[in-house]
Amino acid sequence: MNYDSDAAVPPAGSVFAVPDPATAGIEPVTLHAALSRVAHGAPDRSAVLSTRFAPLDHRGLQQMIEQTRHQLRLAGFGRDARIGVLLPEAPQAAVAIIAVACSAVAVPLDPRLGPAELDQFLQQLPLDALLISSDGDQQGRAAAERHGLTLISAEAAADGSPALQFDMPLAAQPAADDLPEADAPAFILRSSGTTALPKLIPFTHRNMLTAARKWQRWFGLDAGDRCLCVSAPYYSHGLKVTILTPLLTGGSVAFPLSPAVVDLHEWFESLRPSWYSAGPALHRAILEAASAHPEGLGTQRPRFASSGGAPLGQDIIDAFEQTMGFPLLEHYGSSEAAQIAVNTPTERKADTVGRPWPETLSIVDENGNPLAAGGRGEIRVRGATVMPGYLGDDTLNREVLRDGWFHTGDIGSLDEDGFLRLHGRLREVINRGGEKVSLSEVDAVLLRHPAVADAAAFAVPHQRLGQDVAAAVVLRPGMQVAAEELQRYLRGELVYFKVPRRVQIIEALPRGLTGKVLRHRLADAYLEQRSARARAAAVAEAASELEQQVLALWRRLLKTEAVGPNDNFLDCGGDSLLATEMLAELEQMLGRVIPESLLVEAETARELAARLENLANHVIPVIDFNAQPGRTPLFWFHGDFAHGGYYIRRLARLLGPQQPLTAIAPHGMDNEPIPASVQQMARERLPLILARQAQGPYRIGGYCNGALVAFEAARLLIEAGHEVEIVALIDPPTANVRPWSRAILRTLDRVLPDMQLARAYEALSRFGETSKWPYPKRFANLAWKLSRRSVRMVQQRLAGHVPTPPTARDREVRVRFLQYSLVMARYLPRRIDAPVVYFSADYTSRAWRDMGASFESYDVLGGHHRCVKDYTASIATPLRALLEEPAAAMPGQSGLMLPLTEPGERDGLVP
Repeated sequence: MNYDSDAAVPPAGSVFAVPDPATAGIEPVTLHAALSRVAHGAPDRSAVLSTRFAPLDHRGLQQMIEQTRHQLRLAGFGRDARIGVLLPEAPQAAVAIIAVACSAVAVPLDPRLGPAELDQFLQQLPLDALLISSDGDQQGRAAAERHGLTLISAEAAADGSPALQFDMPLAAQPAADDLPEADAPAFILRSSGTTALPKLIPFTHRNMLTAARKWQRWFGLDAGDRCLCVSAPYYSHGLKVTILTPLLTGGSVAFPLSPAVVDLHEWFESLRPSWYSAGPALHRAILEAASAHPEGLGTQRPRFASSGGAPLGQDIIDAFEQTMGFPLLEHYGSSEAAQIAVNTPTERKADTVGRPWPETLSIVDENGNPLAAGGRGEIRVRGATVMPGYLGDDTLNREVLRDGWFHTGDIGSLDEDGFLRLHGRLREVINRGGEKVSLSEVDAVLLRHPAVADAAAFAVPHQRLGQDVAAAVVLRPGMQVAAEELQRYLRGELVYFKVPRRVQIIEALPRGLTGKVLRHRLADAYLEQRSARARAAAVAEAASELEQQVLALWRRLLKTEAVGPNDNFLDCGGDSLLATEMLAELEQMLGRVIPESLLVEAETARELAARLENLANHVIPVIDFNAQPGRTPLFWFHGDFAHGGYYIRRLARLLGPQQPLTAIAPHGMDNEPIPASVQQMARERLPLILARQAQGPYRIGGYCNGALVAFEAARLLIEAGHEVEIVALIDPPTANVRPWSRAILRTLDRVLPDMQLARAYEALSRFGETSKWPYPKRFANLAWKLSRRSVRMVQQRLAGHVPTPPTARDREVRVRFLQYSLVMARYLPRRIDAPVVYFSADYTSRAWRDMGASFESYDVLGGHHRCVKDYTASIATPLRALLEEPAAAMPGQSGLMLPLTEPGERDGLVP
């Protein structure tokens, strides 16, 4: 087969093989034509799904594509205009990139870029406009001003989907409404290379469509397939493989809440993908999550998963497939040529990256001569998926594009069956868990530091990432600087994954006869030092019980016993995914939210344990999430005095990075005294709110007992003359507001001792948890529970059963619960002049509907105890909409946000 046969006809049933009647017999050659065909054939089929946004179907995606083209042309941007896309939310970024690419040239930008890297990129590739989020992207605005770029502002769609509404200035003369041509760039990506500057890779419409056809043929994809996208849309693999390929085949792409936090139920059961593709680090994280928490795995499984970017050991593949129940298949690709070789479910071989597309790959020696099977040499590829050439680098193009072949710089071999094996890289670029890092780029930044005379970055092996970055520096005579200070400097100049995990200060760099730095010698010396530290760690002893617990957790997560008190988590093989898992386990172990800054500040296990000891002995009443200066925070009384409110971290993520959230802990944590009234609780926490926001309008909310304190705090703010914009209550008890239960509580308070009053309130509250049931069913349930309890007690006595005594922590939480029950039993809230929104899990909202100036309620999933931990999204989705459009969405206004219950069902009322 000639290499031009990349565009071979795909299998019947694919979108490429099902023509639109209006374009029968015409094969799509641009993204616009292909996606238009999909939308015409199945407009109502889902296109983009996500945990954070409402679904977007192919009709909605096509409408956004057409609207974007219309706006771009009116703004004077023709089909050759380069539009930078700098958006933090992956689903919105993906949709924006696609919409722009169908009309002009999209330039995806990493929102994590610092000002220096962003300026460097914009100088290297001049843009015509920069598309940013409308809600506070100050860095993007500043960059646009510095470089004289037209600013396009993106607003979230009113329907809650990841579609966007653009605001861009009108031009004096609209641009011609021509569609891009097949061999014009659809998007321009940046890739780390052998120089300090990234390489600019244009990928054409023909490149992309051919790449999608290949993947479709390899894996038999059709319109019923859905890809879980856990790769960033501004990287080649994420955009080409996991976003555009499923959409071009007529299927859908699904985005989880966070690709950095493995949530098995969300990823596989809720989003229901049929396949996904990612780097080895993420596959390992999924395997570890499934092994540690098998109960999180449901019945839904993808058909296959694909892995690329770095080697994945056969032992990991075998363990993954045994645990997850579907194949994990390695592939090989590059930003310049898309996917080159793949293992498929029907054709695979261990320790290979699969078979290449016929007649598109060869292995050559140093003189460019093809090698026989088994011979090791440079991999070169050709075909319709290969880019036309790097932008602005003719010298590099002459080096890598020769005689119709692209020379990858990778070393490989083909076996007798045509399967490809990889053996390393010719160029000094490392792959850190799927992130490409140019060592010379790190060198160049280090050499800009005034104290550094010489510097060299080098690769070191990493248990999970495959490779990581370290560096060695030589200081100028008379200069003194600590390694930690150099790392802080690098963090201000580079994306975090390029910052070396360890910087060593040495007397001289090892060099060869030609003067070239021998990076492998630096790596060897580093590994010897690490081995010495591991040997020392094996005999080191922990100084405290908490230090022992931290070390035990590290050793389990890192899967090695060679970790000591003075070791660094990242240096021993940890990464951001494991650090997130460690944080979650520490929070459960200590029963409280832990600030993420604690992990950054603690260099060693000993330092972390000391900081955790300090945290355990001192109450931290507030923790801030999603810091966004200038934006109105949501003050949240989390109400969880048993587990420290660690559900807050997920709620903050679901509300989005643009919504600041300040979590306020309940009283009674550790040794903090519990005030005698809800009013006093609110008064004591009020200064924490005023210290962060001196004037209104305020946003207040809370869960359970925290909801009562939040309600009272809102009343105090209103009495002080402040405006309260919203009071959000998650399932607070109804005994405090129902007229009959309030009368009972007043009476019982006069005649019962404190603890009996607390238990009476507890019983009323539990009865209220069934308030959505009809009264006959509620009383029958109460009678059944009482009789069951009596029967169980008799059976236990007859059997001589001795109940397991409660633990010290159980007793502590029980005492605290009764103290809170007593306080809440005496709280009789008064109506406030503020909008109240009620999220009803077990308690009906009807009793609360007259407690605010306006009222709205939403039914949420999971019941009272699980709604905030396991079903946070059912709360966060409507709450986020209310916070983003408070004036339009609040009750009594003409907003588009609808309650989750029908009017007749809301509050349990009969229509």
